[in-house]
Amino acid sequence: MRYLLFDRITLLDPGRRIEGVKCVSLTEECFRGHYDRRSLFPGSLLIEAMIQLLAWCAMAKHDFELSLVLSMLDDVQLPSDLEPGCRIEMIGELTGTNPKGSMGRIHAEVDGARIASVGRVLYAHLRAPDPEVLRARFRQYGGEP
Repeated sequence: MRYLLFDRITLLDPGRRIEGVKCVSLTEECFRGHYDRRSLFPGSLLIEAMIQLLAWCAMAKHDFELSLVLSMLDDVQLPSDLEPGCRIEMIGELTGTNPKGSMGRIHAEVDGARIASVGRVLYAHLRAPDPEVLRARFRQYGGEP
């Protein structure tokens, strides 16, 4: 993952549950030269942030020895109006993980109201080229290991 689109990991139970935050700022790159009348954060970028966050839950479970590749999304609900200034809470859970792949679901909330969800996410696993790099990046985002 070259660009991580979430801001912070707030809770982690490796292999089971992860929570994180995305704060939408007017300085987001997607707003540059775009949306002259009303700035709206693209729902596709929020879904990407959610998928990235859930992937860290599986990587932590496997001690960062594996990298994940998105294989499939199912039952996706996109948000409608995400304006700069909103704080998005993302809550994800893995329903299964093994050395070959992981499966889970995740949703996002603003002020306690569900705004987006992915009912099923499938990942394929690859051997991580450098687990220490993944561990260091994970710590930067608030993870413990």
